[in-house]
Amino acid sequence: MPESIPAKPLPIYLQIAELLARQIKAGYWREGERLPTEAELSETLNVAVGTLRKSLALLSEQGVLERKQGSGTYVKQVAGTQQIYELFRLELHTGPGLPTAHILDVSQLDRPKHVPVFGGNPTGKVWRVRRLRFLSQVPAALEEIWFDASDCPMLTAENLGDSMYLFYQERFGTWISRVEDHVSAAPSPAWSLPPYGRSAGDYAGFIERTSWTATNSMAEFSQTWFDQVVCRYSSRLSQ
Repeated sequence: MPESIPAKPLPIYLQIAELLARQIKAGYWREGERLPTEAELSETLNVAVGTLRKSLALLSEQGVLERKQGSGTYVKQVAGTQQIYELFRLELHTGPGLPTAHILDVSQLDRPKHVPVFGGNPTGKVWRVRRLRFLSQVPAALEEIWFDASDCPMLTAENLGDSMYLFYQERFGTWISRVEDHVSAAPSPAWSLPPYGRSAGDYAGFIERTSWTATNSMAEFSQTWFDQVVCRYSSRLSQ
């Protein structure tokens, strides 16, 4: 296995916006509740006040927060946000955490039998991306991601960022609008490696996900083995 390569990180202000949105979804703050002051948040998040303000402004534009002059910043919306990690379900036991990734392998292969057909071409080439996932810098999961190679003949680890869904948006103009998850337990794969906390063959939490675009076209198939000691799968529903 080649040495892992850190994926291209999101800009700092976007990382902070994503983390705050995940904390809101997790119930740290509820609709109508006032957030801590900018000074308190910037100290807690170890980020400059100017960067934090940019993050808060973005969340306000997206309808997640409401900033009231002379009063503070309030949660306006919990459900239905448009965040990059809206569909990311893994959280640390201590809190949501910010997802990041290291790329372990990028390979173009003939579609194996366990991978669904993309684009109605059963003999087509597919890309396989293997990643080590972190949550707030804590090793949490291994991912194996598959997608159609017909519109992407060339791909390297340097082309990929922390979010594959953002990659699909920027590279193909494709938006993931629906996913189906099957959650169980399974042995960790043969390519398991430190600092992931499970050795090959050790049982781990397991997620098999199929993702579709708004036009109901299958865009991605993935398998994730997560270390249940440090993280969990979380899904929240509201009416």
